[in-house]
Amino acid sequence: MSVGKLTGPKKAAILLLALGEDGAAEVMKNLDESEIQQVGYYMTRFTDVAPEELDIVLEEFYRNSVTQDEGVNINASPDFVKNALSKALGAEKAKELEGSLHSGQEEGGLDSIRYADPVMISNYLRSEHPQTIALVLSYIRNTDQSSIVLRNLPENLQADVLYRMAVLESIPPGVVSELNDVLYEEMKSASSMVTKVGGVGPVSEILNAVDKATETRILSSIEEANPDLAEQIRELMFTFEDLSAIDAKQMQTVLKDVDIPDLTMALKTASDAVKELIFSSMSSKQGDMVRDDLENLGPVRVADVESAQQKIIKVVKTLEEEGTIVIAGSGGSEVV
Repeated sequence: MSVGKLTGPKKAAILLLALGEDGAAEVMKNLDESEIQQVGYYMTRFTDVAPEELDIVLEEFYRNSVTQDEGVNINASPDFVKNALSKALGAEKAKELEGSLHSGQEEGGLDSIRYADPVMISNYLRSEHPQTIALVLSYIRNTDQSSIVLRNLPENLQADVLYRMAVLESIPPGVVSELNDVLYEEMKSASSMVTKVGGVGPVSEILNAVDKATETRILSSIEEANPDLAEQIRELMFTFEDLSAIDAKQMQTVLKDVDIPDLTMALKTASDAVKELIFSSMSSKQGDMVRDDLENLGPVRVADVESAQQKIIKVVKTLEEEGTIVIAGSGGSEVV
């Protein structure tokens, strides 16, 4: 590993290794799951850390407050991450997370980029060809991460990238291997099987996660190039107004997992149809309270309204994936 290529998660991984299992466990207790996955990914892949790398990390994080012995060399034992995770999170949660850290160990750079900071990914990709960016986004399975990457790309690239991603179906293994080499020096060769990537599904999920202005601009641009493709993407997208496809009984289930302040904010720009459905799914007392809160809300930022609506959409999609509710017409299917 080159000293000049130490990223934030790699530095954090070196620091945790330097702290030992108990110290690493105490730090991990204060990290969220996504941060543990990013840092843990690199911890499981270190075989040793050179003294100059340790010097750089300790100087940056401790600002010369820690004295290290000359020639210190860190070796990550196979049990280090397992033990540190167990001490921080408990055996059951540690086992679950450790499995995810090792699951893609042989897949190389395209797999590891899923654990990288999305802003860092955007900065790295902004000078790449739109087709390369589309390939990388296709490999990122976290919709929130993909949407952040997209937002941080130059606007003139965003629509082009999602268009290419939407029409992408498969790529030959040689391209995957070449892309791995570009992303990281230690990347391994791709599978000899044709890799299925992209498509309108991931694009619709990314557009569901971005703000309304970005969504409208990108879809309009795609529609100019390919109206049929834009319509396919729209059919798979779920918007706040699509809540009208949920009946009152299922809406009651949704509202159990929604915070009232978020609901009030989300209803600020909702249609009368959606408002009527939601109020009819609540008790009279609760409905009156939300109506009063809505009337007294005053001017709010559009971004705050869209954020609240996205929270409710996520609740709906989660319940649908669990089979708790069924959305009429979802995925192009009728409900019988």
